Amino acid sequence: MRKPDLRGARAEQRRRSNRETILHAAEAVILRRGVGAVSMDDVAEEAQFSKATLYRYFRSKAELVFEIVYHFLEELGAGVRAARARSSTAEERLREALNVFLRFETEKENIARIFLMERNFVQIMQAFVGDQGRTGPDAVRKFILKVKAKRDELVEDTIADIRAGVASGEFRPVDPVETARLFGALVQGRFVDLFWAGDKLDVEAEARSICDFILRGIERPRPSE
Repeated sequence: MRKPDLRGARAEQRRRSNRETILHAAEAVILRRGVGAVSMDDVAEEAQFSKATLYRYFRSKAELVFEIVYHFLEELGAGVRAARARSSTAEERLREALNVFLRFETEKENIARIFLMERNFVQIMQAFVGDQGRTGPDAVRKFILKVKAKRDELVEDTIADIRAGVASGEFRPVDPVETARLFGALVQGRFVDLFWAGDKLDVEAEARSICDFILRGIERPRPSE
């Protein structure tokens, strides 16, 4: 019987642990300073690794930032799913998901703002971090596909909630896909507006305001109405 490769397993565990340490260190630096002001030296110092070790895991600052953005979406998705699981009605699920989304984007504003630039945010981010020469088109393409898949998961969850609300009679008959897009556009647009205005976000009040605005438009009228 073949013995398990314990040495290889330990090496892989160490590699994953080091990679996570670097990602968390980079995120901490970005949250303090913003993307443009961060260097690989900063990340190495925060992670307490040598710069050579850092480059064994990430070939450039752009690659590192790409992975942080992806993990941002992973964490956001996990938080939204957990919030939805605690809710019983479609309206409650949408409200809880929006609360999580706004709180997450507020707490991680310097990462969230990457998504606030414009449609070509990948190219802009590359210019922002100054690593175009070491991050080729294949890496960018793979990153776009990874981010799109995670974003699509969030959108699909919203579509499912709206579809369930229509089926249960909570909402009037609306196009779930179109409604989900409008919902997302309103949330993103409001966050951009607050970002540029420099206003502090009251998450609970903002989530309530946005949800009331949308849900009052799609809810099924009560008999007395």
